[in-house]
Amino acid sequence: MTIRQLADSDMDVVLALWNRSATLDPMTPELFEEKVFDDPDFRAEWALVAEEQGRLAGFIMGLARNCGDDKIGFIKLLAVDPAMQRRGFGSQLLQQIESRLWQAGVSHIRALDSNPNYLQPGLDPRYTAAIIFFEHHGYKRFAEALNLEVDLTSRDFNTATMEEQLRTKSIETRRAIMGDRDDLMRLLERHWKAWIPEVDRTLLNYPISLHVAVQQNRLIGFSAYDGNNFNTGWFGPMGTDPSLRGKGVGGVLLLRCLQDIKAQGHRFAVIPWVGPYRFYSHYAGARISRVFWRYKKEAAQ
Repeated sequence: MTIRQLADSDMDVVLALWNRSATLDPMTPELFEEKVFDDPDFRAEWALVAEEQGRLAGFIMGLARNCGDDKIGFIKLLAVDPAMQRRGFGSQLLQQIESRLWQAGVSHIRALDSNPNYLQPGLDPRYTAAIIFFEHHGYKRFAEALNLEVDLTSRDFNTATMEEQLRTKSIETRRAIMGDRDDLMRLLERHWKAWIPEVDRTLLNYPISLHVAVQQNRLIGFSAYDGNNFNTGWFGPMGTDPSLRGKGVGGVLLLRCLQDIKAQGHRFAVIPWVGPYRFYSHYAGARISRVFWRYKKEAAQ
């Protein structure tokens, strides 16, 4: 067995290996590029492959993110060719990355949920072998995350009537423009600092994949899509100023984004890592489509 750094020439083989292994989460070349090289914390020495007799057997990507005063490590991606599993490739790759992350000073290591650039918000328990693998290597389940799905084919998401009702409260909703960025960043700094990278990316898309609500020249809410997992029907994040919730602002912003996602040609929209699933069910008929278990491993004492 040889473990070495991922090379450019490996990309097609690694992607094919990933898609054979992670059958619930296939990636296109463009999405793979986004998850690996476009991650702001990508480090080449933390993207490794395992091979045997010239055949690539496994791939792992680790990274570390500064989260406030804490530095957290992540096993962002890990796959072993199904034909070569149970031969130690995954364990060797994991041990190599864990060692490098501990040396980098992370407080703990989490599996997959590497916000803001992530593919999965945890481990889908249908990957039963992966659940067993991480638990065997000392990872403990600490939380659960849900993805919702919206069927975009079953209805129209026109918001004209709802927007007229908001205007009676002096609230306007529209697609964001680059000139909104400063106000938007101030709102995010106050309430949702962790979402800044995802939201900021939407301003670079064409058209801008962000809708905002404004009252008396003050930005009070936003909803986004294509800030992560680009062009996969991925919605979010979204938020309304806590002092102005309950006025229907969030519902309009959500539906405006879903209409855009539908116009892209998607049959379904994904609402990931959901908290208020009742809200999404009410406004869009969203249903729980996937459950993820979140795992972490603490540094040895």
